Amino acid sequence: MALIDDIKPRLGVFYSDANKDAEIQQMIDAATEYFKGAGWDISTPSALAVEAVVLYCKMAQSTDPAQLTNHPVLLSFIAQGRAVKDDEV
Repeated sequence: MALIDDIKPRLGVFYSDANKDAEIQQMIDAATEYFKGAGWDISTPSALAVEAVVLYCKMAQSTDPAQLTNHPVLLSFIAQGRAVKDDEV
């Protein structure tokens, strides 16, 4: 199952539309890059990663993108995700 299939329902999107799917995929791609830049690889998303992407997408829909940069909840998700990765090594 693709990440978009997990994210769409959490954003209240229960239909398929090429434009809406492209918009959501663009937000997912941005979230993935955001987390990657912070040192958290979510290419194989965990439940925590899905929650972080959902939050990022919800915020991207209603927030100035500049405010996403250091949002405390996103930083917390990153710290938790990175800690899990370090524990697995």
